[in-house]
Amino acid sequence: MDEINNEKINFTFTVEQINSILAILGQAPFVQSANLIGLIQAQGESQFEKIKAKMDELAKEEKADE
Repeated sequence: MDEINNEKINFTFTVEQINSILAILGQAPFVQSANLIGLIQAQGESQFEKIKAKMDELAKEEKADE
């Protein structure tokens, strides 16, 4: 069973769904939720920055087309 516990599983959520998960975890006692919140934020930060950059670029392109 230990070899299974170390395997990673990937999930895909929208930003809205992640924010909902974080809001729910924020209601849990700190000792139970802090590590998980940190892991979600660490993994999501770079992905969120890429999404934001893409959205900013699209907005610039739309503005240039006007």
